[in-house]
Amino acid sequence: MKMTRMIADSLSVFSLKQKALLFILIFLAGVAGILFPLLLSANPAFVLDISRDYRAGELSDEDVIAPEDFSYVDEVATDEAVRRAAENILPQFSYSVSASISIRTRFNDFSQAYASGNLSSFLNDSGAEIDGAAIKKLKSLSGDEAALVLSLASDCLTELVSGGIFSDEGIQVARSGGYFQVQLEPSGVPFRNAGKVIDIDDAVVISDIYRYVIGWVSELHPDIDSGNADLIADIIAMNAVPNVDYDSVLTVAMRENAAETVPPILVEIEEGDYILRRDTIVTDQQLRTIGRMRENAVVSIPPLRAFGYLVYITAFLIMTVFLLFYFIQYRYRLFLYLTIFLSAIVLTLTLSYFMVLMLASDGVMYADPFLPFIFLPLFATAVTGRKRIGFSLGLFLAGCAVIYPTSKSFTFFYLIVVIVSSMLFMRSGNERMDIIYQTLFSSLSSALVTLLVSVIYSLPYSAIVTSVLVSMINVVVSFILLSIVLPIAEKIFNIPTSYRLHELSFTDTPTLNRLSQVAPGTFNHSKNVAEMAYDACKAIGANAEIARVGGLYHDVGKAEHPEYFIENQNGRNVHDEINKTLSAAIIKSHVKLGVEKAKEIGLPQEVIDIISEHHGNDLIKYFYNEAVREAKDRALVVSEEDFRYTGRIPATPESAVVMLADCSEAATRTLKNPNHQKYEKLINSIIIDKMNYKQLNNSQLTINDLDKIKEAFILYLMGRDHQRIEYEKD
Repeated sequence: MKMTRMIADSLSVFSLKQKALLFILIFLAGVAGILFPLLLSANPAFVLDISRDYRAGELSDEDVIAPEDFSYVDEVATDEAVRRAAENILPQFSYSVSASISIRTRFNDFSQAYASGNLSSFLNDSGAEIDGAAIKKLKSLSGDEAALVLSLASDCLTELVSGGIFSDEGIQVARSGGYFQVQLEPSGVPFRNAGKVIDIDDAVVISDIYRYVIGWVSELHPDIDSGNADLIADIIAMNAVPNVDYDSVLTVAMRENAAETVPPILVEIEEGDYILRRDTIVTDQQLRTIGRMRENAVVSIPPLRAFGYLVYITAFLIMTVFLLFYFIQYRYRLFLYLTIFLSAIVLTLTLSYFMVLMLASDGVMYADPFLPFIFLPLFATAVTGRKRIGFSLGLFLAGCAVIYPTSKSFTFFYLIVVIVSSMLFMRSGNERMDIIYQTLFSSLSSALVTLLVSVIYSLPYSAIVTSVLVSMINVVVSFILLSIVLPIAEKIFNIPTSYRLHELSFTDTPTLNRLSQVAPGTFNHSKNVAEMAYDACKAIGANAEIARVGGLYHDVGKAEHPEYFIENQNGRNVHDEINKTLSAAIIKSHVKLGVEKAKEIGLPQEVIDIISEHHGNDLIKYFYNEAVREAKDRALVVSEEDFRYTGRIPATPESAVVMLADCSEAATRTLKNPNHQKYEKLINSIIIDKMNYKQLNNSQLTINDLDKIKEAFILYLMGRDHQRIEYEKD
């Protein structure tokens, strides 16, 4: 109820245009949170719940189950079946009847020419290659021996013609095609091997006919004279020609017919079937099935799921906006921060959408380490100085990632841990090495978490290495981007980040240098107030850097009339020469002059508020009491308002602490022989006085806080007023 009232009060100060802009940004953030996951879920690349793209021969890391019935014609498998069907047709060889008759006729003519004694003339007329030694040997044989040789040659030639004499070129064609067998075409002529399949090694080629004849003769007539066996082989070699040759036309026709008979291969998948099984080898056919399912998938989002996304994101967005309202400390920064953060949410979700799409096109399905969700929480933390705001934004982004189709069981846990660990290592850097240490430790913690989650998911080694490296790069890039964007945001929006406040805390600035020259007492007082406020804010967990800068600049308005303030006076009090009302007006003016000076030099609004509020609307008691005393003597009426500061009472812990430090530092200067008890008594009286005059009502300080503030003040003042012991003079 309190939070709702606070939000209502904050909204009441927004203009109509501001409210409209916030409503549009909240609407856009909600649309981005809902629309992008829906678009990704409808993308065919995510039709299957698969962690990554596989290659044939790899082991599957998971079970992939078909979400619905699906069938398709596998063109690759069909082409492969067609190719195998064509290859199964052996090279076709055909008998040549004319060549067979020619062989037989030539041998008969050879025999007759021998018998008639005209052998040499026949050989010259026939064009056959003449083996002179063979002819000479044949003529030297007796009649019976010659008749036996010619008879055996006739029988062997008949056997060769019936079995087939193959051309060397045809057999070479078959071998070059990778075949070890050939098929002979059926023939009406009674050839022995017609229509049969024979091994290439068993085929008789014309170039190897001599060896075949020798073997045939030796097997059938082992007692024949070796010289006569060679003569038979020579006679056949002179008369034989190929009578079987490769029939390319027939072979191509039969292969085309075989290919045409292959039906298209239809792959049918039923809902619930395993497309991949864990720890099994992935095949090309499985990969083609996955690809076709993605290509042909017509994905529709069930209305109930879309409604669930709407309710889920709306609830998360409302919670995030509420947390931002609650945690953003300075109300006048609320609209600025909400505008920046909501715009950044829309931009971050848009970038993540395109990032996931790009990863899907590259076959990367585990997208968590790639998501650009680290920068915005870091930026919000650096801008506001509150990790709770960064965590709120990180919570929303992680919640959106949960409904991405790439999300897994540990996605939310993973993103939250990586974001929070990066924020925890983030510190208010005062040295140049701090940003390097922050980046290093954050990237290492991110790598460790990524490694743990990747092992839980049982990702392959290569995917684990990639994920770990990407997570580290993501953190490094986020910190680099932060170091670039943060100074720009500081400059444009005058935001008091820890880095800028640290720069402003240096006293060597033109404004403070002038203050130290014209009002050295005020300058020294301001330095003490700054350190007291810093220590006290650290003790209560407030923004110590803002308090320190506010303390340094809280009295900068005194530089205009330094002689009217007691810390700058040297004996002569100029207030003795003017009336007390004018004195009070001059004293009050330093607040207004300080605010004007702060705006002129561009101090953040938070520091300007401290300057404006460090006296609240408290009473300037000394001059008021003096005026009252003088008025009694003259019977005049003194208006209390003339002696009151016109500022607001402190609205933040830092502003209240500076108010208390201002009073305590000045008041304790009057103590004689100060000690812990005197400090405590005086500071207690100051705190009670401020409470009685309701100066701390809006400060959000508790009694416990006030006790811690008091102890911090005392500790500092003891060091400020410490005196050395006196040594005896020689």
